[in-house]
Amino acid sequence: MWCLPNDKSKSVITAIEQIYSAHRECHLHLPETAIIFFMSRGTDYLAERYDAVELSEPLPRFLNHCPVWELEQLQICFLDGGRGAPQAADTVETLAALGVKNIIAVGMFGAFCQSVRLGEIIAPAKAFVEEGTSLHYYESIEASFPDRDFLDMTSSFLNIKTYSIVSTDAVYRQTFCKERLWREKGAVGVDMETSAVYSVSRCLGVKTTALLMASDIHPLDPEAPKWEWHMTQEMRCHLAEQSIALAKRLIK
Repeated sequence: MWCLPNDKSKSVITAIEQIYSAHRECHLHLPETAIIFFMSRGTDYLAERYDAVELSEPLPRFLNHCPVWELEQLQICFLDGGRGAPQAADTVETLAALGVKNIIAVGMFGAFCQSVRLGEIIAPAKAFVEEGTSLHYYESIEASFPDRDFLDMTSSFLNIKTYSIVSTDAVYRQTFCKERLWREKGAVGVDMETSAVYSVSRCLGVKTTALLMASDIHPLDPEAPKWEWHMTQEMRCHLAEQSIALAKRLIK
């Protein structure tokens, strides 16, 4: 138990204090809707494909500042969220402190279920927590969830399925036994960020949904063909386009 039930003390540092710390000023004014990419080249594609303006200041999160782009006519911003649950939480906290109220998290997952095909996009309806960050926000949490209305809109508008997934910190401890147990719980794949994005967003009152693409299919047993990476630039571009289409729909 890392989130102590009787701990009413203040955090040593908060997102607001990080943003306006003594050694920097921040003049960022962000729109209410943000697309966060947890994969490479997503921001590059949108910045080149659309009339995006890179803001004059980077996102002042604690773990590595990053550029933020804005689609001014649509009132949408987008950025790279980093990798892993701690940086995902840092990004969500920083965006919320700067006025973002709606988040679309975009990334990849490794599928370990035969019902999912390579390149399929899903909207996770549940993310089992096997990362440590969420345990600092809740006394007890087995799984985290997106905003229900956003999830329903995402699924119906893009005509995609709403499976459960697992988010983990330990890339090299996804054993065959664990993946079998995950399947028995109803999960179809694994990533590193979604459960933290969901849990932190809910804690802060930010509405969130996620779009994940199956970048690879894991072998189901040690005798099956070995794991291979299959994500292509065309797949990344398609996923980025879907995120923009969804963002436009969410802000109507």
